Amino acid sequence: MGKSFLDLTYLKTQYLMIWMRYLMFPRLLTRYLHEQCMPAVIHRNFKSANILLDDDLSVRVSDCGLAPLIASGSVSQLSGQLLTAYGYGAPEFDSGVYTYQSDVYSFGVVMLELLTGRQSHDRKRPRGEQFLVRWAVPQLHDIDALSSMVDPSLSGEYPTKSLSNFADIISRCLQSEPEFRPAMSEVVLYLLNMIRKESQQSESDEI
Repeated sequence: MGKSFLDLTYLKTQYLMIWMRYLMFPRLLTRYLHEQCMPAVIHRNFKSANILLDDDLSVRVSDCGLAPLIASGSVSQLSGQLLTAYGYGAPEFDSGVYTYQSDVYSFGVVMLELLTGRQSHDRKRPRGEQFLVRWAVPQLHDIDALSSMVDPSLSGEYPTKSLSNFADIISRCLQSEPEFRPAMSEVVLYLLNMIRKESQQSESDEI
């Protein structure tokens, strides 16, 4: 299990939907950590390098052992050093605050990396494009700009409607105010509904 999620670019076949399905496992795990574990767990270091694929392409989320345990429903400030990697931290991170919704933000960054094929922070890019969130978020609701920022390795082979829906999910996760971000359980439902609709459409096209 030596490769991270985004390293396996050769797995990006012709459909973005395949990658949507791979996203379901870490999302379901995060929902479990946030809403079903007692006490609840905030991962606090969600990033693409911590989403791993084994030899059978099963998804694993690493670094959970470093996640702080907090009382269920707590949104209080956490003491100690925060571990979020550069480019993945939510805005409230600068104030030393980290909550469930901060994990949602970090996972939104991972989805944005998946969509664009770019890193969360890349100093080799032009100055205005170095921070992925700052560069990409303003373009998520512009269909022409959105199409131009999709990972080139997909070669344009993806369902346009699903792309727009995926961008909308990312945008919700990356809201600057934590209270406006959806819970992870809601994001799972958004993603499941999107996959279900695409599967139904594909079946209709084959008839």
